[in-house]
Amino acid sequence: MTSVNADALRDSASDTLDNLQRAAAPAINEGRRQAGVLIDQSGELIDSVGARGSEIAADIGKGIIAYTKKNPLTALLLAVGAGALLIGAAASMQSRR
Repeated sequence: MTSVNADALRDSASDTLDNLQRAAAPAINEGRRQAGVLIDQSGELIDSVGARGSEIAADIGKGIIAYTKKNPLTALLLAVGAGALLIGAAASMQSRR
């Protein structure tokens, strides 16, 4: 291949790349716009879930306290059983290492 052919091929490739970039620019800009909208929406969703999540956690906590006051022995047995399960799971995970 001669130097002239290489230069012509390089110029053609450069022109093709420029054309592709110009043609893709609107799609890229639209994608960026939509990504920005999605980021804004996800931030709003996270904020609303966070606020509602703390309300749900407070309701669950109140329910646990009410159950414990009504059924102290059952609540104690449940807590001991849950603790035993957690200790067993932790021991099992350590033995796998």
